[in-house]
Amino acid sequence: MNRGQDMRASTVADPPSATADAAAQFAALRAIVDNLDYGIVVVDAQRRVQFVNRAFRSFWRVPDDVADSRPTFIKLMYHGRGAAAYAVPQHQLGDYVTKQLELIRTGGERPLDIRLSSGEVIRFRCKTLADGGRILTYGNVSDLIREAESLERLAAVDAMTGLNNRRSFLLLAETEWTRFRRYGRPMAMLMFDIDHFKVVNDTYGHDVGDEVIRAVADVLRHHKRGSDIAGRLGGEEFALVLPEATFDSAVAAGERLRQLVADCVITAAGTRIAVTVSVGASICHAGAAGVDELIKQADVALYEAKRSGRNRVCGYAPVTGERTNAAPDGAPASESASAASKDLASTLR
Repeated sequence: MNRGQDMRASTVADPPSATADAAAQFAALRAIVDNLDYGIVVVDAQRRVQFVNRAFRSFWRVPDDVADSRPTFIKLMYHGRGAAAYAVPQHQLGDYVTKQLELIRTGGERPLDIRLSSGEVIRFRCKTLADGGRILTYGNVSDLIREAESLERLAAVDAMTGLNNRRSFLLLAETEWTRFRRYGRPMAMLMFDIDHFKVVNDTYGHDVGDEVIRAVADVLRHHKRGSDIAGRLGGEEFALVLPEATFDSAVAAGERLRQLVADCVITAAGTRIAVTVSVGASICHAGAAGVDELIKQADVALYEAKRSGRNRVCGYAPVTGERTNAAPDGAPASESASAASKDLASTLR
């Protein structure tokens, strides 16, 4: 063999040391990827799994024999179903896998979240590789989600009372309104206003006024039905949405809550402060335009309760628009519940 042949031969194969170095580098890279705290899956252009790191195997409870068998991506994901790794119903799991497949097919990089049975939230992302394969990442974003959910709750809650704030209340009321429009289910609205609240503030101070507001809020929170939606709309004004409530049962519920507020005991400087509320009731009907109209009608009835002497419930009649006073002239307001409804017990327990 001449010198030229020797040189050509030397370029055909890498020296053993170069092959060993490449293998060592690959092993080191794999070890790094295997020890990352987020899951990584590599699939080829035919969507067969080529690599699964340790974090993914832990998230989805995938045994090594399954991960190393190079299954299809669908088979890998549905293994999590059999291992009860997900905290979603089966039909929702199918929807989640379908969304992942669509992102993988299109190479879409939009994040997709799923909550595992452990309570952890995993965020899926997809990146397209040059050879048509995909690298799929699954990051644990539980802390971020919990923080976001906490901030969302804070943004929806009135700081003083713990009830829904105005914005949150109106959003929830709109949801119930949509249900009324779609299914024709009954729905009522109660508006509450604390009587003589300015006098309480001016006489005893804002600290006592705040205590009165919290006392009324506590009555609404603890004595409404589980399905009812309570909110503080501002100042001394509150509202309550009552799904599945008739006009009479809404008036009766308002009367019951009115009496519970009147029974509250609040003292300042050794003096018992009387706390009462006036209540207006309205109900959804076929011609109603929306939640705003329902609130306005309840406000009209509330004004009538104030005008008629306070500490009473008035309702806005659903058809005629007439105001009905739940406390007839000459009768104590507490007597109005029996006259207003035949099903108080089923309305408010």
